[in-house]
Amino acid sequence: MKKRIFSHQNIVKTVMILFDAFAVNFAYFIVLLIRYYKGNEFVPDASLYLSVFWKFAPVYAIICVAVFYFFKFYNTLWQFADIRDINKVLCACLITSCIQVAGTAFTYMMPFSYYLIGAVFQFIIIVGSRLAYKLYLMERDQVTASKGTVNAMVVGINGIGRFARKKIDQSSDKRTVCVVNSGNGGSNQLLNGVPVICGIENIEQIITSKNIGYVVIADENLSKEQVREIKSVCEKKRVEVHDFVEYLQNNNDSMEPVLLKSRSEGARVIPFSPPDISDKEIEEVRKALKSGWITTGPRTKELETKLAEFCHTSRVVCLNSATSAEELNFRVCGIGEGDEVIVPAYTYTATASAAIHCGAKVIFVDSVKDGFEMDYDKVASAITERTKVIVAVDLGGIVADYDKLYSVVESKRNLFKAKEGNDLGARIQRSIGRVLVFSDGAHALGAVRHGKMVGEIADFTDFSFHAVKNFTTAEGGASTWRDIEGIDNDEIYRQYQLYSLHGQSKDALAKTKLGAWEYDIVGPWYKCNMTDIMAAIGLKQFERYPGMIERRHRIIKKYDEMCDELGVMHLTHEGTDFRSSGHLYLTRIPGITPDQRQEIIVKLAEMGVATNVHYKPLPMMTAYKAYGWDIKDFPNAYNYYNNLITLPLHTCLTDEDIDYVIECYKKVVREYI
Repeated sequence: MKKRIFSHQNIVKTVMILFDAFAVNFAYFIVLLIRYYKGNEFVPDASLYLSVFWKFAPVYAIICVAVFYFFKFYNTLWQFADIRDINKVLCACLITSCIQVAGTAFTYMMPFSYYLIGAVFQFIIIVGSRLAYKLYLMERDQVTASKGTVNAMVVGINGIGRFARKKIDQSSDKRTVCVVNSGNGGSNQLLNGVPVICGIENIEQIITSKNIGYVVIADENLSKEQVREIKSVCEKKRVEVHDFVEYLQNNNDSMEPVLLKSRSEGARVIPFSPPDISDKEIEEVRKALKSGWITTGPRTKELETKLAEFCHTSRVVCLNSATSAEELNFRVCGIGEGDEVIVPAYTYTATASAAIHCGAKVIFVDSVKDGFEMDYDKVASAITERTKVIVAVDLGGIVADYDKLYSVVESKRNLFKAKEGNDLGARIQRSIGRVLVFSDGAHALGAVRHGKMVGEIADFTDFSFHAVKNFTTAEGGASTWRDIEGIDNDEIYRQYQLYSLHGQSKDALAKTKLGAWEYDIVGPWYKCNMTDIMAAIGLKQFERYPGMIERRHRIIKKYDEMCDELGVMHLTHEGTDFRSSGHLYLTRIPGITPDQRQEIIVKLAEMGVATNVHYKPLPMMTAYKAYGWDIKDFPNAYNYYNNLITLPLHTCLTDEDIDYVIECYKKVVREYI
């Protein structure tokens, strides 16, 4: 669809450019008026200054517009958003003021007050114009509302939903304030500037909160029962309702032209990472709720057994999150004050924060060039006598090179000093006898390298079952470990149980035995156990998981073909000796800046495609800057991040959805490469 040249936005941009070209010179002309305009005319001394001013004015106008364009004054800044926009205006005005000094001084040096006061006037005029326009927009909206404009809601985000919304917006007495998706995708997104809300079961609440006066049913996939329910709610709330699907059917109108037109204009909403929940999970949760056992119980224990078999390990402990799992890995291994833990600079905060929770010092290591993995040579250099653990991250579900990592820690075995004492952590450290290797496998359940599953590769591994992960229990995570010579796995498992349940010597399940009420608290510890409600979701996810991984890899194959065609870098999810879990699809667009990356993300969002960035390196974050880390020391991690966009990759995507994502991505990215 071609863009309209004379759109409202383009007209506003043109007016603002012309205004700025006039205003920047007018600001300096005011100074000349104040200083040299006496008795209805300029004093003779002003003639030279006026001559310099008029000669430089056209050049200065062009330069200012160019600088303002660079600072994106004509994208969204003309709507005046917040203090960040004022900062942009300030920077741009400082630059142009310096240009004013240099440009006029080349001919003749103007008075100091001319430059100083002129710069201040220019800043005030530019900021004032933006603020005035924003106030105008706010006032216009209030006037429109006062004239009795009816708030409308469209039920349906695809097909005729798009067409119905256009019809509403063409009217003079109605405006669309929200779009409802009958499925569970698209929430917290905008579709052409209008919020998308999920779930028709919330129709009554939406009508009340949004003050809806007009509802259009425009989803051809709704059941008759769902349509009746919507109409019943509208009747109850005294809201006008129009069944557009029924109208087309009763008038023998074919919906196909409408659907085709809507799709050609980008009527989809593709959420980034919704959970894939089927009726199986819902039914198992219902059974758990009715069983009378909803905290840690038989379903949690069953899930632990299944996951241990899947990961080829002896035991798995299910917990409330991967962060808790990693922290307990540290605590079980005796990591604490005075210890150092090596972590990639390129990862999510949980990888590092879990070690900090235990009192350890985090040592960041840069990535390899053009890659997300740690630079293993730099890892070797970072190992000291205080180093106890190295945490590798299986980003996107791609298994790190643990062979290299084990080679590094073996080469530094002589530096390793195990914890003193005879507690479990000290015995684990002495038995392993080198720096421990942890896997942050939050993304990697089901990933394989050299025929081994993630879980059986590193000394200790944590998994995430968060809502956005391949395998979900809504919230949740798990720990597992390799067998350690001389250490009983039951003892390790019991220590996890103690840490996760207040140090209580009996869990709720054990206390249900006749007369077994009494318990002890052996340590003032934590509360991070998994519930049977969460495990119920996991048990049914587990049954479906192999097929879900296969589906992800079919999507990845299509994305790979697209990226190879465009010349865009991407992760490699499969090779002769490895296969990922297919959790994330990272693309790196060559040559773009972070600002251009943001433009691409916004353009894709406007077309209905939600994307993300994985990850912003930790040394860029406020919390880690406070520890003294500086992103300048991690150039490879920054360079990997600064042109990266993550595409939606999940099993709720249909083949048509995937084709649409590819179509949109190609269309937008080709503007930048």
